[in-house]
Amino acid sequence: MSVRRIAVPVETEHGLESPISGHFGHSPLFIISTVENGEIVKVETLRNAAHASCAEPVMKLAESGVQILLASGMGMRPYMVTQQVGIEVIRAQGTTVAEAVENYLRGNSTRMGSDGLCGGGGQH
Repeated sequence: MSVRRIAVPVETEHGLESPISGHFGHSPLFIISTVENGEIVKVETLRNAAHASCAEPVMKLAESGVQILLASGMGMRPYMVTQQVGIEVIRAQGTTVAEAVENYLRGNSTRMGSDGLCGGGGQH
């Protein structure tokens, strides 16, 4: 059985219909989908509290068992932390969590590269 935990940064809490946040570190929430054998079997919301370090949101996701992060953009420091803790960062394709997860599951997404990273502070 293949089980994956996939996180997506979002602006508002509407489950799978939540719009994707343009910037990982500044998103107020993450929607975490548990996927078993290609099907979403559970959807959870994780709050992104105010943080003192760019590593904090990544560590919170890692502690929640997230293995894959679908994001539109993020800063270099949190990206480096994802690599250290073993979270794979994929460029989110779509405007909602459902679209991004489905595109990922269908193989219509690519790994995040340097073109998706920013110096921090700006929206993507």
